[in-house]
Amino acid sequence: MTLSRGLVAACALAALSSPAFAQDYRVRLDARLQAVSFRGLVADSIPAAEAVPGSSGGLETPDGIAVRCGGGAFCHFFRPGPELRGVPAAISASLAVWGLGIQGLALHATGRVVGDLGGDDVWPGTEPAAQLIEGYLDYRRSSFIARAGRQLLTSRLEPMGFDGAWLQARIDRFSVELTGYGGWGLGQAAVVPASNPALNPLDEWRPRDRQIVAGAEVAWQYRGVDVRGEYRREIDPVDNSFVSERTGLSFHSRARSFMATAGLDYNMAEGRLGNADLTLSLLRPRYSLSSGVRRYRPFFSLWTLWGAFSPVPYSAVNASGELRPTVWLSLHARGERYRYQDAGVSTALIPQLEDRGWRLTSGATVTPSARWMLDANYGLEHGPGARSRFADASVTFAPGAGLSFDMYGGALARPLELRYYDANSRWLGARAEWQRSGQQRIWADVARVSDERERPDAASSSLAQFRLRAGVSVAFGSGADRTPLPPARPLAR
Repeated sequence: MTLSRGLVAACALAALSSPAFAQDYRVRLDARLQAVSFRGLVADSIPAAEAVPGSSGGLETPDGIAVRCGGGAFCHFFRPGPELRGVPAAISASLAVWGLGIQGLALHATGRVVGDLGGDDVWPGTEPAAQLIEGYLDYRRSSFIARAGRQLLTSRLEPMGFDGAWLQARIDRFSVELTGYGGWGLGQAAVVPASNPALNPLDEWRPRDRQIVAGAEVAWQYRGVDVRGEYRREIDPVDNSFVSERTGLSFHSRARSFMATAGLDYNMAEGRLGNADLTLSLLRPRYSLSSGVRRYRPFFSLWTLWGAFSPVPYSAVNASGELRPTVWLSLHARGERYRYQDAGVSTALIPQLEDRGWRLTSGATVTPSARWMLDANYGLEHGPGARSRFADASVTFAPGAGLSFDMYGGALARPLELRYYDANSRWLGARAEWQRSGQQRIWADVARVSDERERPDAASSSLAQFRLRAGVSVAFGSGADRTPLPPARPLAR
């Protein structure tokens, strides 16, 4: 039996036998469904002899679609694909069981069942149908925490999942936390190993066996200062070669109205500096200001092909602010200017490539009463090869008793400089939600969405549709976690 199946069986056993085997338990179920249509592009070709001159001077297909001919026997082009309908559905469950006969021991598990109920069966991420997200035993004492099973880890070095053990010890005398973990890693942003057939788009580039991951973290927390250092490596068990080796450092501090956050990571396997950032903030009751600098470089494991393309980093400076002149009005804005590092490529036809850009967003939130809220935003972005602009707005009415209604709409325009079409989207929708005491929630959403792909040839396309979404969440369990607190007692003076 695999580890995943064993954990699922353990969770099911604990849930079924909770009155006798476990003292207390807590379960949350969440089900959601949506219906959506989309259209992509389909690669096609014709014999070069069938291409005809177009009105713009280039070559086209006989039905007016621009083609690319490289001197071979065929000319290639893209035509609008068929309308595909997806009906993705998901049922998620979270389980916590404690009081297992050992003080401090608890069982935590989260899983989901996903699928595409549409006839085209094209929605991504629905394989495998049953997915174990987390499932581990948790043992806590005053000075340490130990976990064993499938876990999700968040850190400076990107989130990751693994099947194994995690241990954290705290030395209160020195305000220090020591953490170590190790096991068999999962795929990046996935709940299955990178070798799983569900990731078949990677084809032969996928590793044959699961990677072994190990890491450690040291944290020092004292009077509003939090400093953390982390080291992580992944190893291919076939030949014991490194898949990745990275280290990171992060810093956070807050003193009265000032806050500082900084961090950097270093790719030891490639000998390159990764991401780095510094943010300074001033937080006041009526306003807040923030400014920072950052550097971003994409990270890829050594077994992937993407690192061969030598992606270059970009550096950026940004500033943001929020103003609250009254209790019912909030104004906010954010701007950023970025620039890519020189890629070192030759561009004979274009003397100088554009390597910098900027983005700007602003908005306002108005709350005239406890029942009404209005929110509006506008944004612009101009970068290498493309630019965009968007606007959206929403109105929320909450008559009370956990009931709320929303109306929303917006538009997005994406002119593309280096491609042959411009995309424009518009949407208008409504949402209703009813929440009962935090234990039950039901919601439904319907929106009219249009997508226009404008081109100067016959390959232009348009798709308008109604998108439907709905969901329900239910939580239940034993009464121990809802027992009222004892009466408060005044402190001795």
